[in-house]
Amino acid sequence: MTDWAEYWDRRYTHGDIGWTLAPHPLAVEELALVAPDADPAKPGHRALDLGAGAGRHTMWLARRGWHVTAVDISAVALERTKQQATAENVEVTTVLADLDSYEPPQDTFGLALITYVHVEPAQRAMLLARAAKALAPGGRLVIVGHHLDNLGTGLEGPSQPERMFTPERLRAELSGLRVERAARVAHTVTTSTGEREAYATVIRASRPDRTAQTAPA
Repeated sequence: MTDWAEYWDRRYTHGDIGWTLAPHPLAVEELALVAPDADPAKPGHRALDLGAGAGRHTMWLARRGWHVTAVDISAVALERTKQQATAENVEVTTVLADLDSYEPPQDTFGLALITYVHVEPAQRAMLLARAAKALAPGGRLVIVGHHLDNLGTGLEGPSQPERMFTPERLRAELSGLRVERAARVAHTVTTSTGEREAYATVIRASRPDRTAQTAPA
């Protein structure tokens, strides 16, 4: 069995982590649609980055006023995030945890993000369910990851088709959320041999705010 904490610690220590430092443009496109609430006491001021890695999206959000909780299995990656957050004096809380067992607080976040977290289907279903429950009413979930069409193209990513994303697959697993966007999106990636076209699945969903819907006019 792979020790994923050790694997990612080694990779963040010795591997090529350039791709982990710049936020993914497709994620940024979705995240830019919602701004943090000005009141730090409200859920709309808090964001949850599940599988945060070295903090490329955590820092992007924190620089724009979000108080971000960054969750990852790699202590090395989270230490990079903490150092950067301290240097920039932004609000970031790091949580060292395996996403298979991590239970985020419910009804707490105005935004949750999952980027390129490709686990087994049963684990993915639990992760998505926990992310949905972590959202406060009106909160938004953004997911970006490898589309199934990337399989076998030589691009870095999972080798098992069941771990890959499709809009239809993820839409079916987002019970209780209103799916606002579910798309297969072409984008350009830089590899060791130059630029190539790849495909991503992009999901934007929100938790319905029943209170707002039933409030009298």
